[in-house]
Amino acid sequence: MAPLVPRLELPNELLFKILAQVLAHSVHMVIVSSGDIEWHLHAHHTLSAVCFSFREIMKGISSKAFQFAATEASPNLAHHVQRQLQSLRSLGAAIRDPAVPGSFSIESLDSSAPQLVQGYSLYIAIVYLRTQASRSTPEIYQSTSATIFGAVITLSKVLYSRIVPREVAVMLKHATEDEAELSHIGVLVVKHCGLLSGFADALAVEHDPQDEVASLRRDINKIKTEQMISIIDSADVEFLSLFRRNEPLPCCTAIWISQLPDVYSTLERVYGIFTKQPSLISEGAITRLRSLVERWAPTPPPAEAPNTDDDDSQLAP
Repeated sequence: MAPLVPRLELPNELLFKILAQVLAHSVHMVIVSSGDIEWHLHAHHTLSAVCFSFREIMKGISSKAFQFAATEASPNLAHHVQRQLQSLRSLGAAIRDPAVPGSFSIESLDSSAPQLVQGYSLYIAIVYLRTQASRSTPEIYQSTSATIFGAVITLSKVLYSRIVPREVAVMLKHATEDEAELSHIGVLVVKHCGLLSGFADALAVEHDPQDEVASLRRDINKIKTEQMISIIDSADVEFLSLFRRNEPLPCCTAIWISQLPDVYSTLERVYGIFTKQPSLISEGAITRLRSLVERWAPTPPPAEAPNTDDDDSQLAP
């Protein structure tokens, strides 16, 4: 008789961590993904159906994560989880399609919802505010960014600590950190674009070469102008690194920085000044400026196909 081979099983503690993180990923994708999210929407049910041990572990995870208590509206855990995910899916529409005006309101947030749902609701509000602020003025953008930063602190320091088990909030934690980094980059770029505009204009003003004070002021403006260009270029490198390692990053394209208030128009105008007067700044600074303007150039809309029906009708006898 062949010896019995012991069945290999993962320890329950490890299974718990794996399943919790799978659920965390599904919750996040339900909110941010514009693709097919059917599997993510039914992740709890699907994982629970694998085997008895999975079902018991998922019961423990989801009961705590979604703070389940049987009610008439949600008579069982699977139904309760489904309702919460559908609610998050609806709220997430505001950041999946931010072009729709008025698609989100603070009043829509439910303070009685589970902590995980409240945390993601605040995250959606943060992303939505960031998107709306980018369509405003530099001044409004900067003040809104301060509000966003306060909300990020609340989410990371207060709400995140209340979510149990902690593993189901791992995606929320990383996404919140991304928003903090985006806020920092955006504020930096908008501020330094405004400064760049002033320094470049001052540098382009003609002055008497014999005037030592004016010459000194011009040298300072040159240093400051090149410094602003370098800071903006470095911020773009930092953003691209964030963008490429965090897919999907809601409401972001690879040229997100150029869509911030007055950023692209300022850089394009300043580049025009130094194209006409290249001796005002170093060749390296002009190269960095040119690279940014070319990379951030808006993509023209596709040309409409000619209406061949009209042409054919004109040729008809």
